[in-house]
Amino acid sequence: MKKLVHPKRRLSLEQLAAAVELNSAEWMRLEGRLSWVQLHDDPDVLWLFSGDSWPRNHVALARFTEATAHRRVGEILAPHLAAKADCNWIVGPVSRPADLNRHLKAHGFSCRIHCVAMACDLDALPPPPRMPGDVKINLVDEPPSLDPLTTERRRRRQEGRVAIARFRPRRVWHFTANSAGRIAGETTLFDGSAVAGLYNVEVIKEFRGRGIGTALVHAAASHARKLGQRTAVLGATGLGQGVYSRIGFREVGKLSFWKYGKMRQLP
Repeated sequence: MKKLVHPKRRLSLEQLAAAVELNSAEWMRLEGRLSWVQLHDDPDVLWLFSGDSWPRNHVALARFTEATAHRRVGEILAPHLAAKADCNWIVGPVSRPADLNRHLKAHGFSCRIHCVAMACDLDALPPPPRMPGDVKINLVDEPPSLDPLTTERRRRRQEGRVAIARFRPRRVWHFTANSAGRIAGETTLFDGSAVAGLYNVEVIKEFRGRGIGTALVHAAASHARKLGQRTAVLGATGLGQGVYSRIGFREVGKLSFWKYGKMRQLP
């Protein structure tokens, strides 16, 4: 592939932290193009709704004031309550007000996970890591399904991911790891407007501990560099942070994921 050259500039630490949240919002807008998804790109917040389906209902980029925050959280939660569907809220460096968490708690949300926002300078990407000889990393046209498509949600997820991979202009690339003819893992690269985002880094349990996750991330980051990106970002849990740091990702901020559970799951 011929390398594309874009006028990407280096970002400050503060800008890198914001870029992780902004990239996830771009990804949500991509999911919002699916025919069964409602996308609400309001002046002060972004949220998508698919009911009890895939993708998950998400809210991001809240830019409320102290005066409007409590009311706006309630307004966005209302259609989820009416549909008895969960509501997932991403809180990061761009989210406002600074005490947004307090308003989410007041409406019954709980924090389910804290993630580390990480970024990698692609100009300084190290050489590919060594892997077992039977493992191959492949760029594929359509995403695999690591789980049997035995539920409606899994089937919808696969349908949606295949559709997004076919959107034009192309912004999504999928990578798989194969070991002795079996799919061992996958990851997704999203070519964002300012930075590349890495999503869905997953290795099947029996194949973990062999460097496959690191190799998948490196392959996706290398492809992002070919596309002209200078920075790749992702959100890491404690399990993945060490994997990403081995190829140059560093912590630039924090993300938290809040959830209001499905009503039928509540006491």
